[in-house]
Amino acid sequence: MKLILFSFFLFSAKINTVYSQATKSDPRDGEGWYSISLKLDFPKKWEMNLNYETRYYNNLKTYYGSYISIEGSNNLNKKIKTNAEYRISFLTAGVTHRYTLGMEVMAMKSKKIELNGRFLIQNRIQDSYNPLEENQKSLFWRLRGQVKFQLNKKVDIYTSVEPIMEIGANRFVDNWRNVLGTKLKLSDKTKLDVSYVYRPDFGKNSYIRYYDILCLNICQNIKINSKTKK
Repeated sequence: MKLILFSFFLFSAKINTVYSQATKSDPRDGEGWYSISLKLDFPKKWEMNLNYETRYYNNLKTYYGSYISIEGSNNLNKKIKTNAEYRISFLTAGVTHRYTLGMEVMAMKSKKIELNGRFLIQNRIQDSYNPLEENQKSLFWRLRGQVKFQLNKKVDIYTSVEPIMEIGANRFVDNWRNVLGTKLKLSDKTKLDVSYVYRPDFGKNSYIRYYDILCLNICQNIKINSKTKK
């Protein structure tokens, strides 16, 4: 665990010295996404996730915004899971609301390996702080494939590929999320998720931006029992 955290911060320092904010002349940037989560396990296979995240760009030096989300999900059976999420983002340029509906399918699961796919559709509404600017509305769909390997009872390694596509846009893919990460079980109720995201972004018509993103999440899990003690 200490080696993984050391590598994480060493890579963070390297990004800080090599890349700068993405521009047409230098389209690469390093970002940091840091979050804490609370996962509630309810009876009958229901779950709720509360998450707070803060993001930095310009080589992890400039604050970009904070994100608060609430998600509910249900395991319909051993292979299919549905979810819905609302997220509000307080950004430096304005406030963004995002509404998500999705489904996750477990394609294969063994003692050491899991292979799953996820489909999401998202409606995003951006409210600018500038009263002269109109609100921007965008509709996206996302398709992710993920493989997870269990090294031991406390360490999982995973990788995923996810294109994000804007409906009605001139380009088919808006951006890609290519992820390599590890989940560490710190205790029976606490997990640490450390990951690297390589994200090519095609949102600019004149050039392609590239983001190297370091993600760090700490999740606390609480199980809600249906039976109460008398």
